[in-house]
Amino acid sequence: MKKALKLISASALALAALLPATAAQAATSYSSDTNKPDVVSLLGEYNNWWTPKSNTSNASSDVYRGNVSDAGKSVLSKNDTLTETINNKAATDTATVDGTHTQAQRALIDADQNATETFSDALGPILSKFLTDGLSNGSLPKTSSLLFASKASVTSYLSTGAAKQYFNYPRPFFTVADDGQNRSMNGENNLNGLKAELGIDRIADWTDSSTGLTHSASYASMFGAPSQAFPSGHTTYAYSAGIGLATLLPELGPEIVTRASEAGNNRIVLGVHYPLDVMGGRINGEAANTARWSDEAFRSDQLLPARQELVDYMTAQCKAAGYGDTLQSCIDKTGANGSAGYTNTFTDAVSTTPVTDRASAIAAYTSRMTYGFDKTGTSGKAAVVPDGAENLLLTAFPSLSDAQRRTILAQSEIESGYPFDSSSNGYERLNLAKAYSAKVTLSADKQDILSITFGSSQPSVVVSSTDAITGLLADFGTYWKAGVGVTEAGKSVLSHDDDLTVSINNKAAKESANGSNDQQARAVVDAEMNSEKTLHDALGTVIGGYYEDGVTSGKLPKTSAYLSDMSASASTGKAKTAFSHPRPYVDRINYNGTTLNLNGLQQTLGISKVAAYEQQGQYDGLASSGSFPSGHTTFAFTQGAGLASILPEFGTQIMTRVSEAGNNRIVLGVHYPLDIMGGHIAGQYGVATALDDQDTQAEASAAREELLAYLTARCKADGYGDTLEACISGTDAKTSKGYQNAFTDAVSTKAVSDTASEISAYTARMTYGFSQTGKAGQSAVVPAAAVNLLRKVPGYSSLNDKQLTQVLASTEIDSGYPLDASSEGWGRINLAAAYSAKVTLNTKGDVVKVTTGQTKASVETQSDAPQGPKNPSAASNGGAKTSTPSGNAQKVSGQSGDPLATTGADSAVFIAAAALLLLSGAVVTLLVRRHQR
Repeated sequence: MKKALKLISASALALAALLPATAAQAATSYSSDTNKPDVVSLLGEYNNWWTPKSNTSNASSDVYRGNVSDAGKSVLSKNDTLTETINNKAATDTATVDGTHTQAQRALIDADQNATETFSDALGPILSKFLTDGLSNGSLPKTSSLLFASKASVTSYLSTGAAKQYFNYPRPFFTVADDGQNRSMNGENNLNGLKAELGIDRIADWTDSSTGLTHSASYASMFGAPSQAFPSGHTTYAYSAGIGLATLLPELGPEIVTRASEAGNNRIVLGVHYPLDVMGGRINGEAANTARWSDEAFRSDQLLPARQELVDYMTAQCKAAGYGDTLQSCIDKTGANGSAGYTNTFTDAVSTTPVTDRASAIAAYTSRMTYGFDKTGTSGKAAVVPDGAENLLLTAFPSLSDAQRRTILAQSEIESGYPFDSSSNGYERLNLAKAYSAKVTLSADKQDILSITFGSSQPSVVVSSTDAITGLLADFGTYWKAGVGVTEAGKSVLSHDDDLTVSINNKAAKESANGSNDQQARAVVDAEMNSEKTLHDALGTVIGGYYEDGVTSGKLPKTSAYLSDMSASASTGKAKTAFSHPRPYVDRINYNGTTLNLNGLQQTLGISKVAAYEQQGQYDGLASSGSFPSGHTTFAFTQGAGLASILPEFGTQIMTRVSEAGNNRIVLGVHYPLDIMGGHIAGQYGVATALDDQDTQAEASAAREELLAYLTARCKADGYGDTLEACISGTDAKTSKGYQNAFTDAVSTKAVSDTASEISAYTARMTYGFSQTGKAGQSAVVPAAAVNLLRKVPGYSSLNDKQLTQVLASTEIDSGYPLDASSEGWGRINLAAAYSAKVTLNTKGDVVKVTTGQTKASVETQSDAPQGPKNPSAASNGGAKTSTPSGNAQKVSGQSGDPLATTGADSAVFIAAAALLLLSGAVVTLLVRRHQR
């Protein structure tokens, strides 16, 4: 069954945990006020291309002076060309790119260095108006003081004055005609072949008729200020404001930071800056916000309260306007994260596609990260995430750890080697537009990131539906970490796992070699994943033959279709990938390109390969596929639980037979016991959960009707009686001519020959002799769906779901064995025992006793039935076991408050013997049915 992924949003609850208890007590000074990023150091790679003249005081004889290096000639030539191209296109483009303004006019607006003006359209028309209204009417004082006020504590935090003075690079628009000097400073600068004057079109001042404001590029004032080109102060301001706003409103982070990138690009549009200046400004804005967000006191006193203020205000405005009760619903309904959000149709040589939605916004942002420069450093380096940069994603992904947020940033990064990569400590590579659009898929235990996709409509975290199965088996992660190896907690557990694997495999190999028993042949047949060939002998020689004939001749189409559907109810693909545990016969240290730490366990186990299986190429084919959980065992249990659900008269035999099929994966040496236990859980979970669906229930009913009619007709025709019950007795299907297996091993120590030994073998393989790794004696946990597996038991037809749950609770094994902690009860369900029980009710309908080991399930009601013994003990009916539910109310999954037996030493049914199966006689290999392993 497929389960929908569970969405974990950047919820108010998660953020509330980040807010201080006394946020109102804001500090007056913070460590980040003085501990600011070193801009000159972050942008130091610029020194490779330009050698500035020493400029300690901006004296007129020193400013704008230096020399282009040989290494910088091609880089700065590209810088010049892009500046001219972008400026010239915008200067002559009369199209309105936002429905109102030309790109040149937007650039003039951004030149005012007013964040309210710049970001007035970043949220789309509706939400942007909410924002600007809130800023103007005083509804957002915290937000304003951080980002929009004239001395805003984030936006105005990082100055570029010292860096400009140090790098000392001339502006692109300098000409002798307009400024008295060009970029060569009357020949004092060695431009190494670059043009002294670029063909810059100066954009004239413009008065906006809608506001009456005049906007100017201020060319004249820059030369004499003096104000050098590198890095861009306006871009630093724009990115400081934009990234700051994105941290407060990460739901629209991609749009906001892309608008900041436009503001940076607009400095090139005006011809007052080069692309490298803008790239440097972006790095500065990232570093500024990282410093502020990494200052815990500033974050607690200023940033998080502003986030709360802005979200509360925007949500209230959205609700009043009829756009939903949450900010995200408002964003979705207004299209602010899509085609009705931030848009701009202007294109240039770098950003070649109009911004019309989130995807194109991210594309524009990404293109402006490198501006098409060739790489100046080494390609292919590992990701570098600046210290503290993970805090830029704190509001977007509040439920994630710092390490997980760093992983998002690492995966969002562009390649290494572009300009400033060598000096920027990773800031040049950070792609925040992508990062704010990340959908993160976590492992079921939420510890590991399984995948990250970008371009989503909101930043989000999902827990892998584990498909549910990975979640049910998450306890395996206590013992083994994918890509790492054996944990300290797992050392003894996995050592036992190894020892049993070798023991079972080697014993089967020895017996096959000396001719005493050929369990290997049965294992090869089971490996075909052909349910008919695996299951038929569970029904005994005669009835099993009928079943085999019916399936192979096509006379049981509904039964076959039902079992086929059950095979799809549980898949192990995601779980295998998530756990990535090596097979027993491979090099377990050097596995799939990863070096693993086995914590003292053997690198390769002493596995005896089965010749027939090796000839099929199976060992080579499975070598790179993870072992945990076993896909073959999962398949076997979907078929076993599926057939038992429609033929429960043979439930004990069928389930024990598929437990043999699981054990046969160890016989072949391709799986460990824990893999089998995982497949056991996955398979029965899949079938039981599938049967929650009404259509599947109807399919099961039709299959049972067909199968019963067919088997009964065959029995009657051969003189074995008119009913299936009579036929079972007449053919000795549960005794001398029933399912048998003489193979024994260290776990199942007695041959299977009757119901009691079947239950013993099945129960032994539920724990494989592992020591308990969790708490023993815990209350029963019965998954609600598990009762679906008992609904068609004829002997239980009078029982309701509550009573069926009591039967399952009473027949559970003890708690605390490996995988129990995460299996939600599926690891304790003992179907072999549950299908063979005599259930005793009192006159009130309470289950007062469950006696397992019967050849037929049944219910009896006793007037004033006495309580059975407190501890389960063998009864006189051939080794049957009796369990007496406790009178105390115990919670059972899906049955809160029901009076159920506690599990553990006092109340679970323990069928303590362990006997493994071997059917005498070789089984002929038939058609191979391929399935995902």
